[in-house]
Amino acid sequence: MIKWARSLKPLLIFLLPSILAGVLLGAYPGYKIYEFVWKDAGFCISCHVHDYANVGWADSVHGTTTTCHDCHHQPLRAYIKEAFIMVVKQPKFPKDLHHTPYVPQNLCAACHLTNPHDRSTITGPMTAGEVDKIPKVDQSYLHDFHLKKKTDFKLLNNFELSEGERNANPEAAKVLSQEKGPERPIVCADCHGGPSNRGHNFGAVDTSCIRCHQPTQHTRMIKNFGCRTCHFQDFLTPIPHKRAQ
Repeated sequence: MIKWARSLKPLLIFLLPSILAGVLLGAYPGYKIYEFVWKDAGFCISCHVHDYANVGWADSVHGTTTTCHDCHHQPLRAYIKEAFIMVVKQPKFPKDLHHTPYVPQNLCAACHLTNPHDRSTITGPMTAGEVDKIPKVDQSYLHDFHLKKKTDFKLLNNFELSEGERNANPEAAKVLSQEKGPERPIVCADCHGGPSNRGHNFGAVDTSCIRCHQPTQHTRMIKNFGCRTCHFQDFLTPIPHKRAQ
């Protein structure tokens, strides 16, 4: 064993400069490939071409501040699984889209809560200082109020899409699931998700309000002016003592 190692030593010494040169020369291209895959939305949208979703994301406030990975954050094994499904099953859009895409609460919290548990999911172009400047929902009155409440409606990601919704029929998308389940805390996706907010818009719409506040939807005020005409500002109004902190 020792004799074999000794005979190998001159070869390693001879090859060492080439190995070091290869590592040094490959480090920068390797990093740029990593940066493109994980920090550039262009990598994803080169294959994932969604008619309304790509445009909705690009035109939204998230279009210049996030990448696909910020919200669709998942482990490497999930990408391998998806590639396998694409090759074997060859799903067709939109008929094979059977459920509402869903962004978990912790991913929203990474940017939109004052003290999130985890910010490691943020891969986009924003620095930590820029993320700190984003208005925080736990510092605004009605956001904070809703996040402390509970609901028995099932999460919208459990909502099976109808044929009309799978074909992006805007009229069918106005009706949100009324299916009930165990009581749970209200989360971001209850107001900023579901069929009424398809296309990476994420703006809360009156349909999302009516899902819980059904008794008010038949009033003349709501029919003529909608929910947000009066209540929009309350979702942005800061809580004085929290803002001071």
